[in-house]
Amino acid sequence: MPSFLPQYEYDIFVSYRHNDNKYDGWVTEFVEKLNRELDATLKDKLTIFFDKNPQDGLQETHHVDQSINQKIKSLIFIPIISQTYCDTESFAWTQEFMVFKSESEKDPIGRTVKLPNGNVGSRILPIKIHDIDVEDVKLLETELDGVLRSIDFIYRDTGVNRPLRPVDDEIGGSASRTLYRNQINKLANAIKEIVQGIKSASRGESQPVQVHDLTARQIVPSTFSTSLPSAIKVQVIDRQRPSIYLAWTSSDIKEQREEMAIILHKAGFNVLPSIDCPADDEAFKSKTKEELDKCICSLHILSSEFGRRFESDENTSFPQYQFMQARERINTDSDFNSIVWMYPDAQQPVKQAQQDFIKYIRNNITRNMMISNSSGSMQLVDDIRNLIMKQDATVYDSKDTDIFFIFNQQDEVDAKLITDKLSLEYPVEIMNIMPDSEDQYRDISSQQIPRSKLAVVYFKYAADWALPFIKQIWKQVGGASSPTHLFLVGEDDPRTNLARNFKAPKVVSVIVPKEVIPAEVKKVYTTVIDVK
Repeated sequence: MPSFLPQYEYDIFVSYRHNDNKYDGWVTEFVEKLNRELDATLKDKLTIFFDKNPQDGLQETHHVDQSINQKIKSLIFIPIISQTYCDTESFAWTQEFMVFKSESEKDPIGRTVKLPNGNVGSRILPIKIHDIDVEDVKLLETELDGVLRSIDFIYRDTGVNRPLRPVDDEIGGSASRTLYRNQINKLANAIKEIVQGIKSASRGESQPVQVHDLTARQIVPSTFSTSLPSAIKVQVIDRQRPSIYLAWTSSDIKEQREEMAIILHKAGFNVLPSIDCPADDEAFKSKTKEELDKCICSLHILSSEFGRRFESDENTSFPQYQFMQARERINTDSDFNSIVWMYPDAQQPVKQAQQDFIKYIRNNITRNMMISNSSGSMQLVDDIRNLIMKQDATVYDSKDTDIFFIFNQQDEVDAKLITDKLSLEYPVEIMNIMPDSEDQYRDISSQQIPRSKLAVVYFKYAADWALPFIKQIWKQVGGASSPTHLFLVGEDDPRTNLARNFKAPKVVSVIVPKEVIPAEVKKVYTTVIDVK
């Protein structure tokens, strides 16, 4: 069955080293899964050339004849990048990869295709099944005239470098692990975009051109889709889109960086860099500075891996270099912020070099720098938004204190009895919130809380006020990254208060009898001080 365009023999050509299929038939299974996913993704039935029998067709020792040339003349070329694929003397490299690259540059479609969204995608879609040597990355980037943009099918574990298999999805592990099912879906969606672009070009239709601000480039390779649902809801910032420098990560959390980029974009941020990490040391350094200079904030996602090291400096990794550059930016730009997020994956032991790097960060925190303990990416984006929006807030008079006690005017009488007892032992700052100026009180609270050792939100009759107030103020002071714990305490009378609680990192929530509230505050305060 030929390609949907008559001048092409096949729609997709899968190129691989036969050794990568001998052990467990990985490539054979990959092609079968891709076929099924394409059937569920496109209305067209696409044809795939895959040399499943090394005794027939394209063998390592054969030359390309006219018949084989026709097979290579496909619409889309998928090289399976393994540890041995980039052997410049191998058949797969010389007679498949290089031939397709040369032929596609000369055919009417060209090697790149304008996609339906106005971006440009390559007809070469690399699939990576191993982490490969730096020299191989550079070779690929030289031939592809740009950074290597691959969809990775790599199983991540300590000391392991093997292809991801469908059966691995059934094995228990971190919720953040890469799933084979998601990766095959990403590939099918990428193929669909290219096919749609080729069809439009063949019909002479013009694609829409996206107009971007100079700092608003495509956040991830345009042929990638995400495993996140398209209807994901994120509160959008009501201002001109600020640019976030999302630092390139170690390879084990590359997919998580891509998903974070999409969440940030949905939340109203521009995300830079918009390309995959350059392989060349100097190109990497140049791109880091260029993109960092366009941004008002940097986000560094760290895992248990130290990351790729510089060829000229084995003691410095790419993630570490980006952090140090952001730190230098803070020293020269008082408005620049930097956030370090320890990716929440306790499955893997932290490498010693990474332990030393994290220790350095913790010991060298400066102004405008924050380490986030957020439990997920959505929460982290809220923290970033709150950090940036603080820059526009009015500065109020605040002071250092042990306990900051907040209550609503409805509970003023009972609150005074509690604070009178507490003030006998601790310095206490009090805020009585009037119903007509709640927004202003939130701003004042968000500035006073970081200067307090414990912030208490108390309620008796004002439960309908207390719960929304603490949820919003928790976000404003940094959420899970807040330097101060929050204590939501309510009386058990009226009984309806028993259902009022708020569970979140850095928050303690209890409903108790009025007479024990001072003791509860002391207990939480003592615990917080011990933790600090």
